[in-house]
Amino acid sequence: MEEIDLSELRLIALSLGGQVEKFRERHVVQQLLSSLDKKPRIKLLRGFRGVGKTTAMLQTFVKNRERALYFSADHPIVKSYGLYKTGKMAVKNGYSLLFIDEVHTFPEWRAEIKALHDEFPRLVMIASGSAPLALIPERREELISLHEMDFSEFVLLKSGKRMAAGEEWRDEEKTLEFTARFQEITGLFGAYCRVGGFPFSLEMDEEKAMEGIYNSIRKSIREDAVFFLKMSKEKVFAMENLLNFLATSKPGELSITSLSSVLRISKTVVYEIIDALSAMEIIRVVRPYAGGSAFVRAEPKILFFHPNLRYAICRQLGKKPETGAIREELAVFGFAERGWKVYTIKGGKKSPDYIVEKGEEKLVVEIGGEGKSTAQLKRYEKGLLIRDHQLLILASKSSKV
Repeated sequence: MEEIDLSELRLIALSLGGQVEKFRERHVVQQLLSSLDKKPRIKLLRGFRGVGKTTAMLQTFVKNRERALYFSADHPIVKSYGLYKTGKMAVKNGYSLLFIDEVHTFPEWRAEIKALHDEFPRLVMIASGSAPLALIPERREELISLHEMDFSEFVLLKSGKRMAAGEEWRDEEKTLEFTARFQEITGLFGAYCRVGGFPFSLEMDEEKAMEGIYNSIRKSIREDAVFFLKMSKEKVFAMENLLNFLATSKPGELSITSLSSVLRISKTVVYEIIDALSAMEIIRVVRPYAGGSAFVRAEPKILFFHPNLRYAICRQLGKKPETGAIREELAVFGFAERGWKVYTIKGGKKSPDYIVEKGEEKLVVEIGGEGKSTAQLKRYEKGLLIRDHQLLILASKSSKV
């Protein structure tokens, strides 16, 4: 086997690791650390562009630097020799833990990682990629998903302060007590709604952060959708138009027929681009709480995966985002991060916003501002109105940060 000089990759890894040691850690770092000695031995760290995957990998690498090597799959050395040969040389040099960043940029990454896995039974590999479309886990792989930060993570990384956000969101009185106790922290909530899901927003002003988020969206569509889904230029254009339409619309069930008409594309293409945007974690499709034919016929509600994405697109369009849409996206993001399944309610125009389920528990929820009444919840046994101060806690998923 041709010798590969790993000193350049090692130097880069140690240099990058030194740069991130000063940063506070996201919760995923502890998740990665605890997974290292558990099977399966291949971990896929997946998430949207800019949510902090590389930083989390490097912070985990630093804590294991004696036995680990970090490198990016798009480095010239790796591109020249391949993942298999690079990994095999790393094992030969005594490394038992590999951190492989941007793995989706290497054409045959899965076959070469599988070969390393089978040949070296003690080797653990963590591979990350900025294209959720590419990292679909298989039998021997563990998926670790990294989404936008919740509010408690944003507060911790922004100020170093910890907030114990538990289940206070369920009770308005407890919510008021919580916000009174953490008034200094709650003042950061507006910035979180606009840009705070993305760690890079901590070190730049909001305008530049929104531009960075918008560029992540555009790059995902123009590169990932084209490369992984073979989307044509016409479909890419339709995807961007759909997002512009969604960003400037009120929350509601979007008719596939109306989208087809507005975007001037077939219904088949509408379904195709909605599935793609959902797989890329740019939008979230919330389906009705129904079964059988009612489920098939019903139109879904389409939201952005996180409200930061809506803000970024609206800024680019020179529009102000609709407050109700931001509230709903925060609520759905919070519920999903806490492990709840979220559904819309089929019925009249006065139906509540969502049904949420976790285990045996089911709640009917209405999202609204201070002037919102509970009239739409009266006929439901477990109805809950979630106002702005409750959203703050709901969007802080960790019980103890």
